[in-house]
Amino acid sequence: MSARELAVGVDIGTTETKALAIDAGGENPTGRRVGFARRPTTWVTHPGGRVETTGEAVFADVLGAVSAAVRSAEADGPVRVTGIGLAGLAESGVVLDPAGRVGSPVIAWFDQRGAEELTELAARDPWFAEAFPGRVGLAMDAQCTLAKLLWMRDTGISPRPGAQWLNIPEYVAHTLGADRVTEPSLAARTGLVDASTGLAWAAALDQVGAPPGFLPPVLPAGHAAGRVSHRDAPAALRGAAITVVGHDHPVAAVGSGATEPNVLFNSAGTADVLLRSVPRRLSTEERAQLVASGYSAGAHVLPGHAALIGSVRAGLVLGRVLDLLGRADLAARRELDRRWRPGTATGSVRVTGAGQTDAEVVIRITDGASPDAVWAAALAHIGSVTSALVHSAERIVGEHRDAVAAGGWVRLSSVRASKSQIIPGLRFAAIDQPGAFGAALFAAWAGAGNPVPFRKFSDRMRPERPTGQADVAQPEEATTW
Repeated sequence: MSARELAVGVDIGTTETKALAIDAGGENPTGRRVGFARRPTTWVTHPGGRVETTGEAVFADVLGAVSAAVRSAEADGPVRVTGIGLAGLAESGVVLDPAGRVGSPVIAWFDQRGAEELTELAARDPWFAEAFPGRVGLAMDAQCTLAKLLWMRDTGISPRPGAQWLNIPEYVAHTLGADRVTEPSLAARTGLVDASTGLAWAAALDQVGAPPGFLPPVLPAGHAAGRVSHRDAPAALRGAAITVVGHDHPVAAVGSGATEPNVLFNSAGTADVLLRSVPRRLSTEERAQLVASGYSAGAHVLPGHAALIGSVRAGLVLGRVLDLLGRADLAARRELDRRWRPGTATGSVRVTGAGQTDAEVVIRITDGASPDAVWAAALAHIGSVTSALVHSAERIVGEHRDAVAAGGWVRLSSVRASKSQIIPGLRFAAIDQPGAFGAALFAAWAGAGNPVPFRKFSDRMRPERPTGQADVAQPEEATTW
C-alpha cells in the first residue's frame, strides 16, 4: 500500500498550537482534513505580570501537536508529509548567539516590558519616534519586537556580532531543519524593518545595538527554506519541505479564501480583527495616517500586497455580556441569538469601550432593561466601532471590493446579521481553523515545488454559508481546496 501524501499546517497561537494535516497528493488534491491536533501553548507568568516562555518549550508544543496530527492521519494507513508550513503569533521570538544557541527568553507579544525604554527612547531621539509609524507601519508601543529588544539590551542581553533574531515560526522552522530566514509579514511586526524597502532599518538596529545581518535573508511564504531533519520528528515528516508561512491573521485570510486584491477579512474570534489587503506598496504618509487611525500597515503573505490590521475587542464585549446575562452555555446563547432582531436596543443600555486601545469595557444598565436589549446594545456598539474602523482605512486607501468573515462568533446568526449591516456583501467562510489550513496550503505548494497559485486558488475556493444558517459547528469536510 503506497503512502498517501499530506501537507501539514501549524498555527502557533497565544492560547493553543494547532496542527492540521490535509490531503495533498495526486494531480487534484482535495485538501480534505485527515488529521488534526491541538496543544496548549506554554507560558510562564512571573510577578509583575511578566509572561514568557522558552524556545525549547514552544518547539515541544509544536512537535507534540504535529506528531499527534500525523498519528491521526496514519490511522487510515501509511502517510508521507511533503511539506510543513509554520504560521502563528508575531512580535515574540529569540535571539540566537553567533554559535546558534538561544540567548534570550521568548517574551509574550502582549507583555509590557520595554514600555519604559520606549518612553526614554522617544525623549532621547524625537526624530526616531516621529519617523517610526510612517517608516515601519506600527505604533511605537510595547507590542512590537523593538520594545522587547530594548528591554533585553538594558538587562544585559545585548546582541553580539553574528547574532540573529528569529520570530517564533521562523525559530521552529529552523529547529526542524530549515535555514534561518525572515518571512516578510512577521518581520513587519518587529519594528526593525523599513516598510518602503522590506529590509532592515539601520536606525532601528542601532537603537537596540544589533549588528548588521541581525535579520536573516528574506524568504516569502510558500518557498522551501529546508527539509525536516530533526531527530524527534515523526518518520512520516522527515524530508518534508519546510516553509515559514507568516503572521497568523493574513495566513487565516488566505485559508478563508480572502485572496483577491482589496479584500477585507474579518476574523471574529476573541480579538475581532479587520485585515485589509492593498495590492501595492504604501507611501510613508499613508502608513503614518493608518497607524494614527488604529491600524498597522505591514507586509501581507500575498506577494506584492500590504496588510492593514486593526482590531475591535468584540469577543471580550460579547463574552462579558453573555456572562452577565447568565447565557454562557450553548443552549442559552442560542436562545438569545434566536430572539435577536435589528433595532431591539433601547436607551436603557449603554456600552462603551471596544477599541483596541480601550482600557476597559463598561456596560451601563438601567431598570427595565431586558436580556434581549442588552445583547442588542452590545452588538450595536460593536457594529459602530467596527464601522468607524473600516471607514477610516477606506478614507486612506480606498474602498474594499470584497469581504469575508470567519471565526467562532459568526456562528451566531445575530452576529452575522449585525456584521452584514455594516459590511455590505459580506461572505462567511465555512471553514474550521483557517490559520492552520492556510499554513497547510502553503506547505502543499512548497512540497510540490510549485509557485504559489494565488489567483487559481481564489477561483477554486469560495467557502460560504448563508447568512441565516443556524449556530452549528463546521464539519471536517468543510475544509477543502
